[in-house]
Amino acid sequence: MEVSLMELAYDEARNTLSVKWSDELSVESAQFFDTIIKLFATIRQKQVANLIIDSGIPAGGLLTEEIIDYFIQQIPDTPLKNIAILESPDYLWDNNLYQVIVLLIVTYELPITVKMVKNRSAALEWFTLQLFIEPSEDKRT
Repeated sequence: MEVSLMELAYDEARNTLSVKWSDELSVESAQFFDTIIKLFATIRQKQVANLIIDSGIPAGGLLTEEIIDYFIQQIPDTPLKNIAILESPDYLWDNNLYQVIVLLIVTYELPITVKMVKNRSAALEWFTLQLFIEPSEDKRT
C-alpha cells in the first residue's frame, strides 16, 4: 500500500511492517510528520511486532522536536519488539535515527530492540534470531 510519500508493506506471516520514504521528502516537512502519524496508526491497527525502516536517501533535515515528542507519546503504546534500520548511503542520518530510537528505548525502558542492518534479508534473519533470545537479556544492539 502506498500512503502519500511513504510506502508500507505488511507481511502478516512474519508480523513485519516495512516502511520506506520517498527520497524527495525532507524529515522537517509537514508531509513527513503526516507519514509518521500514519505509520504509528498502522503499527497499532495491525499489532506489528517487527518494523523495517528504509529511509532511502533522505532529502535533508533533522528529526524535529515535534516528531521526537510524537515518538515519545506513541511508541510505548505499540506492540513493537524489534526495529531494523536498513543502512542508507547517508551514515550520519542512519546514526542520528538509530541514536534517537535507542534514547527512547533506554529512557522509557521499552522492551524493544534496534539494530542497523545491510538489507531486508538481514533484518528478517535478525528478527528470527530474536525469537530465541531470553526476554530478560539486554537486547539493544
